Amino acid sequence: MPSLSEIFPPFGLSVAAGSMELRVLRDDDLPELVDLVAAGVADPALPMPFRAAWHEEPLDLGGPRGFPTESLRWWWSQRAACASDEWWLALVVRAEGRIVGLQDVHAVDFPLTRTVETGSWLGREHHGRGLGTLMRRLAVGLALDELDAECCVSAYIEGNAASAAVSRKVGYVDGERVRIVQRRRGERTAAWEQRVVVTRDTYVRPEEPVRIEGAAAVRRFLGIER
Repeated sequence: MPSLSEIFPPFGLSVAAGSMELRVLRDDDLPELVDLVAAGVADPALPMPFRAAWHEEPLDLGGPRGFPTESLRWWWSQRAACASDEWWLALVVRAEGRIVGLQDVHAVDFPLTRTVETGSWLGREHHGRGLGTLMRRLAVGLALDELDAECCVSAYIEGNAASAAVSRKVGYVDGERVRIVQRRRGERTAAWEQRVVVTRDTYVRPEEPVRIEGAAAVRRFLGIER
């Protein structure tokens, strides 16, 4: 009988350094992940960090809307969309065995663009410990070194000094500044978004040795040819 990672190779991917490990989200992770979100994600003293305030949806276990139902649909759709022309890797971030956040790696038309988009969040209780920097460094290293991306792009809401600082520590440099719309509890507001990009020339690698498993199988699954 084949293993789950043989059937769906992203489940066999592991990117780790020190006590931190990133693995593709599995259903068994969901109870702990839901608890983490329910305990708080964003710092209320900073600008709302997302385009849509999914983290502020009311907790309604088993309900038709709200959290976690809407988020479950999104996470499962990412898994279903994992194909060579467009793919998502929703990476659960564990530190010392506990889930502390989620790191996304997303690509569209990757064989032509060789570009990935990264996004991430941490549970609020884990802010300020350097975990956000390390998880993003690991994700960028995965994209550049193992998935053969030429660059990674990301963005943060203007005024979010913490996210800007993490981006600089990873090696992202400023790109264009664009006007976007944020959705929050039925309201739509405008905000400035600063887009950033990191390449092999600017990337700041983790200080600790990086351990990666399953990357070759993921490349084959996604049709990434070297």
